[in-house]
Amino acid sequence: MDRKTLTTISERYPWASWAVWDDTFPDGDCVEKQPDQLVEFVCERAEELTPEIVLLGLNRSDDLDAPFLNFHAPTRRHYDYRLKECIQDGGLARLRGAYMTDLVDEIDPDSHTVEVTDEDATVLLEQLRLFGEPEYHVVCFGNKPFDGLIEYFDAEVTTQVPEIKYAVTEADGLTLHLYRVWFYGLYGANQDKVAVFKRQLQQLNDRIS
Repeated sequence: MDRKTLTTISERYPWASWAVWDDTFPDGDCVEKQPDQLVEFVCERAEELTPEIVLLGLNRSDDLDAPFLNFHAPTRRHYDYRLKECIQDGGLARLRGAYMTDLVDEIDPDSHTVEVTDEDATVLLEQLRLFGEPEYHVVCFGNKPFDGLIEYFDAEVTTQVPEIKYAVTEADGLTLHLYRVWFYGLYGANQDKVAVFKRQLQQLNDRIS
């Protein structure tokens, strides 16, 4: 991954990010508390990035102060720390450095009101084309981004253990492997799915070649 592409991504898609965190995140003097340094932080780790793997959310719940801050909120209220604990602290080397983005460019804390459109899928494909990879593994957090892509691509879905939905499709010369895992911010009545979510990421880390 080169600096020019990373800079282009940071300028065009402010909701994009990467699965690399400061080791002390979300506590201490982590770089995420100095968001103006995040682009340089990612650029310094360019060799660790794996854009052929995409971790896909639905939309942002808050406005962002700087590029690459999405999925890096330095507070335990947003549950971004759970991704870092699972992937970086958990040693999931294949998922570490993955490209992270939201499907819908909309700020809304209530995901139930967010609708996925064909334009959202088109913008996602635009992002992927910047990386120049022929094949992508897109891990969707929750049903809505996964279902939106399935509808757009008219793909056939199967279910795999543990509770992973899967589909594969071709789009503009790209091969997309689509996976649905549980949303990492589960809590309360859905707290029992957190353990399943961790197993899902471990399974995908081991499976994706």
